[in-house]
Amino acid sequence: MLKFTVSKSEIEKKISIASSAIGSRTVDPILQCLLFKPLNGHINIYATDLQTSVISQVQVGEYEGNDAFAVDAELVDDIVRNLPEDEVIFEYSNGKLLVRSGKAKYNITTVSDIERFPIVDTDESGVKFSVETSILEEMLDKVSFCASSESAMRALNGVYWEIHGGFLRLVASDGYRLGLAEQKLNLENEFDFIIALKSIKELEKLLSSTTEPVVNITYDHSLVSFNAGDVTIIVRTVEETFPDYKRVLPKAFKTRVILNLDDFSEALKRVMVISKRGNEKVQLKITDDLMELTSQSSDFGEAVESIPITKDGEDLIVNFNPKFLNEPLKHIDEKEIEFNFVDNLSPLQINPRNVGGYIYIVLPVRA
Repeated sequence: MLKFTVSKSEIEKKISIASSAIGSRTVDPILQCLLFKPLNGHINIYATDLQTSVISQVQVGEYEGNDAFAVDAELVDDIVRNLPEDEVIFEYSNGKLLVRSGKAKYNITTVSDIERFPIVDTDESGVKFSVETSILEEMLDKVSFCASSESAMRALNGVYWEIHGGFLRLVASDGYRLGLAEQKLNLENEFDFIIALKSIKELEKLLSSTTEPVVNITYDHSLVSFNAGDVTIIVRTVEETFPDYKRVLPKAFKTRVILNLDDFSEALKRVMVISKRGNEKVQLKITDDLMELTSQSSDFGEAVESIPITKDGEDLIVNFNPKFLNEPLKHIDEKEIEFNFVDNLSPLQINPRNVGGYIYIVLPVRA
């Protein structure tokens, strides 16, 4: 038996947070459920797809009984969203869950054999560190879009976390472009791991929804937990080796260009009108104080744009897939940016003029 009273806003929020961990394709019906379990004066809601687990702690005044129950996540979410009053009563007994609010009453069949529900937890002896919520949210926003969307590319279908030399570095790449963000940490331990893109998206939801100023992180090799107040996300690390990203970071540059982000973004958008109907390629021609952008299509013609720049170094003609130039621009906050070139075949480094703790690397394409 288990009985508790809770506000609709509280239980609706916590069910929604937990439900986000449930996969759309699940062979085992128990993985489509939320597990409600009383623990230490609270009601915890558990959800998992075996890769990502969410523990959402529900604030209730008091509860009676100590039984746990599992119920279909989509069903209970739908019920709670449509309840008429703010006060909600949950009462579980002998395999049945009674949900009452105002004049509404639901008598739900729960899932038997809840022992099969896989509760995942981290080892408390793991390495612990903390990061400000706003900083971690910004770091993930700066790099996660660079990760490969191909689930078969397991090493690249996620974000690489490297704690080394007192810095936390987040790196993502799909083989054509790379994003790197770093933040100073007071941590002597050194380790690294990969978190799958699906788990990263769940973490980003937590960071955007929480009011907690700090995220507490525990790493114990195969699992990483992220706790923000009454919500904890536990993810399995990807058992793959991330490519040596330092190999593609340019060591020296022959051409450095300073330009206005908005000028370049608008010019690129206009030439992309032709490039997306042609060979998905934009040519950048760099001279003393001018960058000329050109795209061509055998069926639709040519587009040419010019913007003013400040150049240091050699003139250059280089070609890029415009998508990989355009996407980093949406994640740079500064008005002035730098394009740092080695030559027309080597990776380009894009960063805000003051660098700012993050950079982007984009591979050129052949003419």
